[in-house]
Amino acid sequence: MCNYANVGAQSYSFRKFDLPGALAQLITLGGTLMEFCAVHFPPDPEHPGLDAVLERIHAEGITVPSYGVEGFGADRTLNRRKFAFAKKLGAECLSADPEPDSFDNLEGLVDEFNMKVAIHNHGPDARYDKVADTLAAVRGRHPYIGACLDTGHALRSGEAPHEVIEQLGKRLISVHLKDWKAGSGETAIGEGDLDLQKTVAGLRAVGFAGFICMEYELDPENPVPGMLRGLQNWRDALAG
Repeated sequence: MCNYANVGAQSYSFRKFDLPGALAQLITLGGTLMEFCAVHFPPDPEHPGLDAVLERIHAEGITVPSYGVEGFGADRTLNRRKFAFAKKLGAECLSADPEPDSFDNLEGLVDEFNMKVAIHNHGPDARYDKVADTLAAVRGRHPYIGACLDTGHALRSGEAPHEVIEQLGKRLISVHLKDWKAGSGETAIGEGDLDLQKTVAGLRAVGFAGFICMEYELDPENPVPGMLRGLQNWRDALAG
């Protein structure tokens, strides 16, 4: 089982900062794990600036367990480039919004690259709204095709994250920690409707051993104070 206190960040939380600025924000949080997205650099294994990006990330002691959220379609060649890119990052997972016609070629790619694909739920009106949508998509598929649970979007969809965790079981690959309060919107983690104690218990019950990161979309010019509050609330729940 992983160390649930070792929480990373989704780089979209730092979308108003360039790469050095985003890394500095993560370091201020005391973090060493970042799921990057295309806001900071594109998913292209041949991007001319990628080597410099990786050098800067590694120089700061940051690990990149995952990248996304990325779309996948029927074009296997395009999908394969994203896998090759993620492998170059040293990532173990791609957070994803795969189209239905992508799964047959994703089956081969997760095996070829020894890399997981985690379907990210995006709330009401999204392709993957409720847990039933994700479970239907992964049924009978390679065990490396599973879910990235965004707890905030689950709440928006009227689902309790701890119940979603139970239903996903071993298909749960990663978690985006986010909070949401009905009637008002996003909050710092632990200040909305997310039951942190039940979320922790749910993860432990299914033996979750994947990557956990905070995604905080409030205060984009100064996200650290809200993220620090959320991180402390999360760690309090772990201790409780």
